[in-house]
Amino acid sequence: MKYYYIVLLARSQAFLLEQRMKAAGIPCEIAYMPREIMVDLCNMGIKVDSVNLNLAIAVLSRSGLYGWKVFEETLFPDRAVYTCIRAQK
Repeated sequence: MKYYYIVLLARSQAFLLEQRMKAAGIPCEIAYMPREIMVDLCNMGIKVDSVNLNLAIAVLSRSGLYGWKVFEETLFPDRAVYTCIRAQK
């Protein structure tokens, strides 16, 4: 299964977004962000699977949060690569 990370600017945003996603019935979890995609000192964000990505982005877009990015995780035997697939404009 492919996973996606929603990177936010503050931990409080991560907790708020998790509550909103769970209220919308979207399975997600708060996760520590990999070093490669960490924003400043905020090392927490939301992890969702590929099945729920579009629903998660819809909730995220309506949330009023700013400065977020969505990264796709691609795993290789020796490393993980993170590609930004969407960002708030």
